[in-house]
Formats: sequence, structure tokens, C-alpha cells
Amino acid sequence: MSNPQTPSAVASLLRRNKLLKQRQGLSQGRRVDFFRYKRFVRALNSPEYKTKSGNQPDLYPPVSNDDEARNVFIELIKTQLVVPCQKLHSAECKDHGLKPNKEYPNLLLSDKALLQPDEYYTWNYNPKTVTDYLLVVGVVVGILAFIGYPLWPTSLRRVVYYVSLALLALIGLFFVIAILRFIIYLLSLAVHSEKGGFWLFPNLFEDCGVLESFRPFYGFGETECYSYIKKMKRRKRKTEKKVQ
Repeated sequence: MSNPQTPSAVASLLRRNKLLKQRQGLSQGRRVDFFRYKRFVRALNSPEYKTKSGNQPDLYPPVSNDDEARNVFIELIKTQLVVPCQKLHSAECKDHGLKPNKEYPNLLLSDKALLQPDEYYTWNYNPKTVTDYLLVVGVVVGILAFIGYPLWPTSLRRVVYYVSLALLALIGLFFVIAILRFIIYLLSLAVHSEKGGFWLFPNLFEDCGVLESFRPFYGFGETECYSYIKKMKRRKRKTEKKVQ
């Protein structure tokens, strides 16, 4: 692999490849994507990579066996585009002074790469996406629009004024709902304590989408909360894997 641009080219091509089945974990306090080594080998054998390899073999070395895939991956490790890591279990997290996280497993970076099929690696390469560029453009346009606000037409300023009032009203309504649901919950404990209390919008403060936050309209305890349902689904998948 004589071309120095090869590692970054391969990384750019496969960074978000579906065959990697990447997950998010926590490494040094930040979210990172990680995957198994065997998944990367599969990505190197994908039609997408083979097409690129056929057209530009100097940037994308042909891969026809495990040894060639291994050599490509070693170059990514040498350039620190991928880093070996260990996924920690809850008990192991405590040994390393880390707080267990149900959603994002803690990852411990390693200085040894054994290139075993189930060995974990994390990306140290995050190329800019179209969304990132659009976000920057949006921020710049927003700043320029704010600076030029005195120059806006009167009709446009009036629209912005009413929109801002509507947003403030929505924020106020949200706080009213939050306080009201908590008061109802406290009162319901006297009647429905065995069910865990009564909640309006049980998913209001859950880590889910905006629409899901307001569904269902009511519920008892945590059994209808998004996080609880997600936990049950995860437990069911683990049970099914053990049975298989």
C-alpha cells in the first residue's frame, strides 16, 4: 500500500457502511461509533468497495482474501483512523471509575490490536457531512439576519414578532403541563400507589422524539414509558439470542 492517501480514502468510503453495523459508545466522555473487526472485513468484500477498487486500485487496494483485508485494516490502525478498544460490562466500568450507561456502553481504548473477528474498534475519523455544512451556512445566515434586523421591512418584523410570541406561549404551556402532571402524579399516589402513580404524558421527559413525548396521553408507573418499553425489547432480544 504505497499511496499515502489510501487509508483516508478507504475510511471515507466505509465510514458509514451499513455492513459495519456500528453502535455508539462512550470513550473518554464522548460518543463514538464502534464496530467488530469481522464486520469491517465484510465491508471490504462488499460490492461498493469492489467497484471502487476496480476503478481506482491505487486508492482502494483489491481485497480477495483475509490477508489482504488484514493489510488494509492495519494501515488504518497505523494512521490512527481506527483504534482498538474494549467494551466494558457494568462491573468492569466500576473497576475503571466509570459510570455504567444502559444506552451507550463504555469503551476502553487499547494499545494492542489482535485483529480477532469479535474484537472491537472505534473510529477516530469523522469526515464532514452535508448536514454539517448546511448547519454552518444556517448559523451564518441566522447571524447576518439578526444583525440586519433593523433593516427588515415592517411587515416581516411584525411576522417575526408574532412568531416569537407564539414560541414563548408554547414554552409557557410546556412548563404548565410539566407542573400540572407532577401535581396530578402526587395526588394519584394516594389512590394508585400500587400501580406506581398516574402520569399525564408519561414520555414527556423521555429520550425520544417530539411526537413520542406526547404519546400515550396517560399511563401508570413506568410500564408505558419509552425507556421501559425499550429496555423490555432489549431484554427480549438478549433472551432470543440465548435460546438460539
